[in-house]
This record gives sequence, structure tokens and C-alpha cells, in this order.
Amino acid sequence: MAVAFSHADHDWVLQSYGRPKWLVSTKPSFTSNEEFTGEASDLRHNYWIIRSEDPDKVLDPELPLDFAQPVDFGGVLLTDQPLARDLLTAKIIAIEAMRGQYMAMDTAKALAEKLRHVFWIVRWRLALGLTEMRQITPSLFDDYCDRLRQGVVALVPMEDRLRQLEAQLQNRQWSWPTYFIHSTTRVDFEALAAWLGIPRQMLISPWMYPRLMSLIERTNPEIYFSQAEDRNPGEPEGQDGGSGTPQPSVSSVVRALTAWKRLAYLSDIGLLPHDPITFDPFEKVSLITRARQIGRTPGVGGGRTRTPGPEQWLALLDGAARWVLDYSGPILTICRLAREVQGDPGKISKQKKRMAAFREAVEAIIAEHLPPSRPGVPRLVPQWRRAGRNNHHGDGMMLEEALGHLVTACLVLIAGLSARRRDEVRSLQAGCTVKDPFGAWWLSSYIEKTIRDIEQIPVPAMVAVAVRLLEELSESARERTGKNWLVKIHRPSLTQVSDEDQGRVYIETALRFTLNDFAEVVGAGKSNDGVAWKFAPHQLRRAFSVYYYHGNRFSSLDALSRFLLHFDPEMTRRYITEAIPGALTRLREVIDARLRSAEEMEQPGQDAVLTSARAALISLEERAREHEDVRQDAFVERVLDMYDGAESPIGLGAAALYDELEKMIESARRSVLISGRSNLSPDREREALVRLLRDAAPNRYIEPHPGRHTHCGCRPGDPSDLADAVCLRNKAEEVSPDGDYRPDYAFASTEDCLACRHCVAFGENVTVINRRVDRIAAAAEKAPTEPSRVAAKAKLDSLKAKVAAAKAAVHGKHRG
Repeated sequence: MAVAFSHADHDWVLQSYGRPKWLVSTKPSFTSNEEFTGEASDLRHNYWIIRSEDPDKVLDPELPLDFAQPVDFGGVLLTDQPLARDLLTAKIIAIEAMRGQYMAMDTAKALAEKLRHVFWIVRWRLALGLTEMRQITPSLFDDYCDRLRQGVVALVPMEDRLRQLEAQLQNRQWSWPTYFIHSTTRVDFEALAAWLGIPRQMLISPWMYPRLMSLIERTNPEIYFSQAEDRNPGEPEGQDGGSGTPQPSVSSVVRALTAWKRLAYLSDIGLLPHDPITFDPFEKVSLITRARQIGRTPGVGGGRTRTPGPEQWLALLDGAARWVLDYSGPILTICRLAREVQGDPGKISKQKKRMAAFREAVEAIIAEHLPPSRPGVPRLVPQWRRAGRNNHHGDGMMLEEALGHLVTACLVLIAGLSARRRDEVRSLQAGCTVKDPFGAWWLSSYIEKTIRDIEQIPVPAMVAVAVRLLEELSESARERTGKNWLVKIHRPSLTQVSDEDQGRVYIETALRFTLNDFAEVVGAGKSNDGVAWKFAPHQLRRAFSVYYYHGNRFSSLDALSRFLLHFDPEMTRRYITEAIPGALTRLREVIDARLRSAEEMEQPGQDAVLTSARAALISLEERAREHEDVRQDAFVERVLDMYDGAESPIGLGAAALYDELEKMIESARRSVLISGRSNLSPDREREALVRLLRDAAPNRYIEPHPGRHTHCGCRPGDPSDLADAVCLRNKAEEVSPDGDYRPDYAFASTEDCLACRHCVAFGENVTVINRRVDRIAAAAEKAPTEPSRVAAKAKLDSLKAKVAAAKAAVHGKHRG
């Protein structure tokens, strides 16, 4: 029989801990009016505010840890007396993560996420009728893993709880928790989630929301329940049922299982004597292997969440560029006008006149700059906001919606073309772009997971334009608050807003709420075959890599082409593929050195430098891997186009690629026959070929030349390939060899590339080459002197001969 454990025991244990440096303040509960800060903060309190980042460098770095979490049906909270053991366990995990003495230190955001998974373990355990962690056995852990395959919603019996809830409603044992706003009765999310024993975010998950809507319609159709009601940007974004696919990704499962690993580790070293886990969950099967068994594998079967392809990403970037280049002017003019006509809301007669004048001026701006007759132009309505949820102004776009889309467009371009994380973009400050003496533009950005400080990144010049737009839009907020954040943007309403109403002052700028609405507006949310796509803000870092490998393939990217005029992507590519690997090497050296030192000192868990280096290494590897994933996908897609006959490249490198493709096709056919399938269908052959291409992709390259006239198949680091690279031969003649690891396109002209054995010129490259031929031909005809005419003619003949040779190299090899 377990020994009773009370809040008094919980308090006694916590008295032995000092205040972690990340702990900013505490309150007895979320609803408490009194707050204790600094040394006065109290670990026995159940509402903590933590901060791991510098508030002068990171926007809103303070995060809440509310331990009064709903964990069981009927409004059971983690802070209830019977769960004092679990409450203490959660707090010890938090304290040790902030101290970094026995485990690697987390960021505040990472800690909040790990605690969410601990809370889900408690919910799962209570649903099984177990009161303590020590009662969990290895077979029950297997049960947890089996349930997790269907997402966190499967960890608790939600169907049973909803049936029980409906019975309570019918028997008048319980009623919907509601509140009133604008004469509308709305469901109280917080109270409903607490009664169901789940996090509030789960109420709007794809699994839960339709079931709750159906239950409301059956029991009380008069109350209002909307997914939009739960937008709370101040709360950390979690994994509590927000995915459209029940089966979680491998990375999500890793995060969930890491909570088990921490529980087992802290139990093993004696920090959870009040309620330890008594076995090693990963003794027989490692954490990563378990995660792969549970999580969905990208590209396998129907378990994959469909993610946008290159064409959708480029359409998003092109739409963002169009908003910044073509629509920002009139929208900014309207915002300036709105601020100019602000006045005293008490003088109603004057206010009506101002609003009428404002509307008239806006109508004139729209008619001149954004006429509805112009194709693709957003249909603006001279009204700031929709009046009521059912009062839609036709199919027009409100002015505040247009302003929000413009801000989103700026953030998409900044994040996408600088390879920044979502929170790094949110922490950008005015003055963050600067031009160096050589004319290159740099973005100063806080680097979230590595150096955790400000770093400069090369960006296209027009990114500075997007930054300047945000600087103007955020000017009034920056002047009022004294803070320098770019994404804190006041609503330019027609009346003054009091300091007490700051929650409604700012427009929504969080990309997790705005990105897909913007994608729908610019037509990037659906492909030509009608498939709907969802963009995730954390994937924006891939956008530069997508542009690098696919940007020249689509001729419809007019706005993006104008936005990136004169931009050489090589500098940013070098930052990702050369600066990052160099940093990785240095970090690995630091880690090896610190590990040797830690072994000698027998203090492997107390090295803050080692912990920081490991975190930085993981983050940099992740960023480099994202670029590499896009690169490999581009290789596979290009070669498949050759297989399908959709692409017919020319050049010596193309000829070699065709030969390799034919060998792969034969191998694919053999693999299908060996598998025992007598029917060698094209679909099965293609599936087998895709597998072979993915296996080959890590060591195969089709890199776009910055001049857009060719692609290069030279493999970095391969001595034979580098020796045959014409550009490196040219470089060696001009400068002393410096041990190049990859081709140097600065020494490669169109003619050089066409003569190189690595040349692969696809359709868009041939178009560029043909334009060059036409320009040289025109120059030869208009040459003012005979010698210049002869020289131009010779250059033209040489280029034509090399184009002919490139075509001859692939004669008879094209498919389709």
C-alpha cells in the first residue's frame, strides 16, 4: 500500500531547491492577483513565468508554466491534493531542466513543450486507473506507444468521455460553460477543456472539433463555438492534437518519448524518490527506433501529411513579392490617412464627418491604384473591419485584412530568403538590414538555437524593402512602447485606443495564424489539380533552397523575378552549404574536447559549454539537412522528368546522366521481377526507380549555375570530378590553386559550361542560352567596325558549335 503524499510533502521537498535563474516570477495560481518576482518567487506556487532568452533580443521571451493542468474527466487538475506526487514530479523536471546540473539545459520554449508531454503521460496513466508512476510496467509502456500511433487523442478515452458528457447534459447534471460577448452566448473553452481533462488547444483539433460541434447541435444549438475563438498567440504552440493527420511524425514521437527518458533518468539518479519509474523504457528498443516504429514515415503509404511542393512554395513567394512590390504603396497610403484622421471619439458629429471623408479618400485610392477590373488585384472595401461575424461585405477584402496580408507577405519573404526560424523572424528589430561597402545586403537576426545572439546573414536587396515596410508600419508602436520590434504593429483605427486596451491595439502577425489565409489569397493554397495544401511556418526556412533549385523552372514568377532582380543566390547558398559545415566541424571539435575533459574530471553532466555546443550542433545539422533534403528531392524530380520524357536536357553531363538512368531503369525492372511480381507495370517500375534515385541522390548533384544557363553535375569533394571542372581549370590559370572543394562558377561562362563534362542544360537553361545566341547575333549585325563584327561573328560561331556539340552528346538518348 502506497504511503500517503500530500501538498505538505510537496512543499517540504521544494524548500530544498534554490530559485533557477530562468524563473522570473510566480503566483499561487493563474487567477491570483499577487505576483512574486525575483528572489521572492516561490517554487511551491503553481503558476510560473520563465525566461531563457534576452528580452532585448527576443520578442516576448517570457513563457508561462501553469501546473494547474486538466488531467482527468470531471475537472480533475494536476494541482489537486491526490495528485501531489505528479505535481512535484513535473516541477522537479522543470527545475532540473533550468539548472542544467543533471541534464542538458533547455530553452524555456523547449521546456514548456516537454512538460506538455509529461502531462499527457499523467492523463494516459489516470485513464488506466493508475494513481502512481511506479505502477507503470514495461507492458503498459508498450500500450502507451501503441496508442500514440493514433495521436495523443488516443491516449485517453475521448469517445467515452463525450458520451458521458452528453448523458450529463441530458440528465441536467452538467451544462455547457458559457460567457456573453456582443449579445452572443459562446462556449468557455477553458472550462470545457478542464471538464474533459484535456488541454484547451485540443478542442479545436481536427478530431475533436467536429464531434463537439455535433454534440452542441444536439444539445444546445443556440451557443456559439468556433475554432477561431482559441487564437492565443501568447501561449506556446504545442502538439496537443493540432495536426490534421492522427498519426504523429517521427520527430513528434521523439519529443513525446523524451519525456519518458527524462522521467526514467531522474528516477534512476534518485531525484524522484516520491514516485519513480521502476524500469528503463528503452532498455530493449532505443528511443529513436521506437519513434520510427510509431511515427509516420514521409513518403510511405497514406500516412504522410501532404506538404507543398516547389511550385506551391514558389507561388507563395511570388504572391508575397507581388504584395510588397505592387500593393504596398496604396495600402501604406491608406494607413497613413487613417492615422491622420484620428481624433477625439467623444465628438460624434466630427467623427462621422472624418469617417465619411476617409471612406471617400480610400475609394479614390482604390479606384486609381487597385481597380477591381485589373486581373489578380485584391478587391478592397473601404471599411476597416467586418461588422459582426455574419455581416460579410460581399466577397471584398477589409482594409485591416489587406494590412495583415501585407505584413504576412513581408514576413514570408524575409523568412524564406534568409533561412530564418519563425521566432527569429518575430524578433527582428528596426534597422536590422544594412548594406556593406561592396553593395551586398545583410540581415541582423537573433539565432535561436545556436549562438543565441545576433548574427548577420546575406539577403537579397529587396528583403531590405520588406523590412522598411515593416519599419514604417511599426513606427507608432515603437514610439509608444520604446521597444524596437518590427512585428508589433498598431491597428490604424479611426479612434484613439487606451493604454488599458493593448490586447486589441496590435494586428495579428503570428504566421501560424496568418500564413495559410495569405496562401489562399495569392492562389498558392491549391494546385492545378485542385489539391489543397497547408503551409507550416517552420518550413519557411526551406523556401530559399526551393528557390535556389527550382526558381528558374517556372516562367510565371513575374513578381518574384522583379523582387530578386540582380540577386545572386550564391552568397546565401555559400552561407548554408559552406559556413554551416565549417561551424559544424568546429562544434564537433569543441564537443570532443569537452567530453575528454569531462571524462577526466568525472563530471559529464555539469559542463554548460558542452551542453550549449551540443544544442548548437543539433540545430546547425538540422538547417544543413533541410537544404540537403531539398537538393536531393530536386535531383530525384529532375531525373524522373527525364524518365517521363518531360525534360530533355543537353550536354555531356546530361549524356552521362541518361546512361546512369538507363542502368537504374534496368535495375528497377529486375527488382520488381525478383520480388515475385509477374506483372511489370509502369507504376511498379516507377516506384522501384524512385527508391533507387533516392538511394543515389546523396552522392549525385545537379546544381544550378547562377548565370542560369546550365546545371552542374560536379560532385563536391570528388577528386576526379573537380579535376575535370573547366571552371576550376580557368581559375587555376588566373589565381594559385587553393584546394577547391566544389566548382567555382565565377570562372565559368556559358561557353565554358557547354564544353564541360558536368554540363546538364535543361529546358529553362536552353532558353537562356538561345537568348544569349540572339543577343550575340544582333551585336554582330550592328557592330560599328569590321574587326568588331568579325570578333562577334567568331564568338557567335563558337557558341553555336558548343550548343550543337551539347545536343549531339545526347543524340538518341532522350525518352518519350
